[in-house]
Amino acid sequence: MAKAGEAARDLLAEYDTEYGIDEVPPVPVTAIAKDLLLLDVVDIDDIRTLASAPTDGGPISGMLTTVDKTIWVDRREADRSPARRRFTIAHELGHWMLHAKRGEKGNYQRFCRGPDLDSHAETGKQEREANDFAAELLMPEEVIAAVAPECGFNLALLATRFEVSVPALELRLMKLKLLPVWMRS
Repeated sequence: MAKAGEAARDLLAEYDTEYGIDEVPPVPVTAIAKDLLLLDVVDIDDIRTLASAPTDGGPISGMLTTVDKTIWVDRREADRSPARRRFTIAHELGHWMLHAKRGEKGNYQRFCRGPDLDSHAETGKQEREANDFAAELLMPEEVIAAVAPECGFNLALLATRFEVSVPALELRLMKLKLLPVWMRS
């Protein structure tokens, strides 16, 4: 999904122009949300307790509400995995940039339930786009292509360096066709 990747690269370049990036990785995803896009990032024990959130189903990893320019993050999930928190924020930024058009789409709201995609075709498409955006934002192709060989494709080391989970990193390397054949499962 080239559109998602391009939007992530453009956002990272915009942040770099405005604030400068000392060193990537890791990408300062929370600072991008707060400082550049003026979005609040709020950790909450259960997103389903918000008036605008659905209550029919399991836990919600993250939610974007444009009315109050807020990214809501499940605190318990984030406490268990700071890498997951970063991905959730980046994913919601994908919705902000791609689907809410930086808030231009009025009362746009999106809630995301963990790694599972919604079964509705358009919703599934938007979730995949937001995931692709998040992957490119947190693990820019140009950067990961340079850093991965330097680290000998040590997935744990790379995940630590990019502050992402090993599964997210492995998936990114596979999609970019950078994962050596001998490492593929």
